[in-house]
Amino acid sequence: MARIRTIKPTFFTSLTIADLSYEQRLTFIGLWTHVDDEGRCIDDARLIKAAVWPLDDRTAADVEDDLRALTEYSLITRYTLTHRSYIAVTGWAEHQRINRATPSKYPAPDQGEKAPEPAPAPAPTCGDEDSQSTHTQLSEDSRPERNREQGTGKGTGNREQTSSVPAPRTPDPAPDRDDVERICQHLADRIEGNGSKRPTITKAWRTAARLLLDKDGRTEDQVHGCIDWCQNSDFWRGNVLSMPKLRDKYDQLRLQATRPAPSSNVVPFAPNSPRQLGRAAQARALMADILAEETAQ
Repeated sequence: MARIRTIKPTFFTSLTIADLSYEQRLTFIGLWTHVDDEGRCIDDARLIKAAVWPLDDRTAADVEDDLRALTEYSLITRYTLTHRSYIAVTGWAEHQRINRATPSKYPAPDQGEKAPEPAPAPAPTCGDEDSQSTHTQLSEDSRPERNREQGTGKGTGNREQTSSVPAPRTPDPAPDRDDVERICQHLADRIEGNGSKRPTITKAWRTAARLLLDKDGRTEDQVHGCIDWCQNSDFWRGNVLSMPKLRDKYDQLRLQATRPAPSSNVVPFAPNSPRQLGRAAQARALMADILAEETAQ
């Protein structure tokens, strides 16, 4: 059942949040309305997808990628107890004040076994801030909600609960890929060559690069070309670029890269544009007519 939560203005200026994609940020915000009054819920990407993305063309696998990124940045904690997996929003009690809160039916993180964490994300080179200052105080009355699981016992960690929801499947680890690594190294080289500190290539970088190739359908050469264009554009000077941000802004950057310079009269040729293909066909037909007339003379 969705709950009313609020968000602090500092959420939008957090450097930690800025490293996330827009989808990951929205999944994080949606989690606040999905978790109970103690910031806990069942760790199942299918349930979170249904609660946070019910009308969008996103899959449970997409949401699982979001959860992995949130875990990497220590925004959520994933843990298990008695063969069940749970999620707790980090620092929940410090940033949400709920009157007459309904006690959680799920165990606390310190009662369970913490799931293995990915390598920690590097601190931003221009300073950081409290990444958990993402909620503001809110006084609300929480209505008692019906237990949606079978049985009436609360999850105290002392006994296993019976549930109609199957336990989530642990995703297989992504294999090492040379093309993903080359793309990440290319962007890191460009950032270093542009006078900034060379960034550490994190799991979030590799995930964004893999999604660019597999989900978005980009080729490795296209991604390398976009990175090279960024280094020579005003975009680089006005943005702190990272691989997740590159993927998030990719379509915008490619559109800017194909636009002519303000002082140029040359219209760029888009290989997949039906309009451009039509003009090319007309030009070939006109040239064929001219050659035919010269031959006849």
